Amino acid sequence: MKAVLRTALGAFVLFHLVYALQYCASRPDEAVAPSPRVPQYLGSESCQSCHATEYADWMGSHHQRAMQHAADSTVLGSFDDVHFESRGVRSHFFRQNGKFMVNTQGPDSAYHDYEVLYTFGLKPLQQYLVQFPQGRMQALRTAWDTEQNRWFDLYPQVDIDPGEWLHWGRGAMNWNTMCADCHSTQVDKNFDPASESYQTRFAEVSVGCEACHGPGETHVKAMQSGAKDYAPEKDLYLTAGLSSRAQVDQCARCHARRQQLDEPYDHSGQLLDHYLPEILRDDLYHPDGQIDDEDYVYGSFVQSKMYHQGVKCSDCHQPHRLELKLTGNVLCLQCHNKEQLDGPQHHFHPRESAGATCVNCHMPGKYYMGNDFRRDHSFRVPRPDQSVAYGAPNACTGCHQDQTDEWASAKVRQWYGPQRKPHFPMRSVWAAPANPRPWTPCWLCSATRKNRPWPAPRPCGT
Repeated sequence: MKAVLRTALGAFVLFHLVYALQYCASRPDEAVAPSPRVPQYLGSESCQSCHATEYADWMGSHHQRAMQHAADSTVLGSFDDVHFESRGVRSHFFRQNGKFMVNTQGPDSAYHDYEVLYTFGLKPLQQYLVQFPQGRMQALRTAWDTEQNRWFDLYPQVDIDPGEWLHWGRGAMNWNTMCADCHSTQVDKNFDPASESYQTRFAEVSVGCEACHGPGETHVKAMQSGAKDYAPEKDLYLTAGLSSRAQVDQCARCHARRQQLDEPYDHSGQLLDHYLPEILRDDLYHPDGQIDDEDYVYGSFVQSKMYHQGVKCSDCHQPHRLELKLTGNVLCLQCHNKEQLDGPQHHFHPRESAGATCVNCHMPGKYYMGNDFRRDHSFRVPRPDQSVAYGAPNACTGCHQDQTDEWASAKVRQWYGPQRKPHFPMRSVWAAPANPRPWTPCWLCSATRKNRPWPAPRPCGT
């Protein structure tokens, strides 16, 4: 009986498959709507004549100089016959026929001369890219410290075998996959699995106008034609008029620790259509959500009360120069009450001291890549009591390194009283002392709470 049923079912499927193929083949040709033409990227210079102020602000910025062809005007490091050694690996930086060269150990353990083709970054450090076979571009392990004017090792505490992934000639320092998407405009990695090679392309070598605003061809043509009913926002991604979250998502493309889901980026949809931000994993963040590994900005900022109250990147950062709009506490006092918060009655430190600066208490940070100090953007209240309980860092002993977390906790109780308000990220760490399992699932649980991000903390699993 089963055999009969299988035969009948097979015949049924085969009949309908043949019928469908014959039906499609017998249908008259139909006009297929052509795919809409994709607007072209024209380069930032095409924006200059109409947007002179924005263009001038962008020139010289970290975006404009994110990646540049190696030249006397762009290379900040010394290639004047300089020798540098770290962890037993020697590097010799020199000039040859006008080219910038380095002799150092390659992934095959041998020493080779490599030509530097591009600079990478600006301040406080500048890296250098060299060409490898199969279209690969690699970033050197040795970088230039622009503050102390010296070469330094990005991994001074680590012995890295030439065969390891972390070696500068291998995956960790591969420009095509690890760096290009955020240092150039409209990057297409274009990896060919069959040949294990890249033919990576970009529309503009650095982060240009169209990296944020999208391809400018349609906009430029419309403006040149004098079209009266043309609306720029239909063709360009403009920050003016965007909701705060939409603007943050626009910046998060590069200022987040994330994985890319598709390429090349086409400015359509939302952040999660193209990128998958890393969650607050216990190997990336401290138990209270503070940055630990190289997490960039987005992951901490979306935890903040600022973000949930509608604060956006351009409230503090000039979008084209990329500098802070104001300096010191004045930046924070755009919104916060000066009489209440900008004095010793609030911070209990002498005026003009480091402890009187808002960001030193509410945006502690950490050094990455050797000399790059980056601030946590969750804008948290210093809680040394949580350091005592859970081992998370705090701003107080981050500055007063000769003191203990217990000392700092006692000071906070002395100044502000014994009771602390519920601290929004702390639901995640309730599992830490009593429950040794990773605390990351608690963050996922927290994301589903109705009154996030500041309900009273509760033990993990409730």
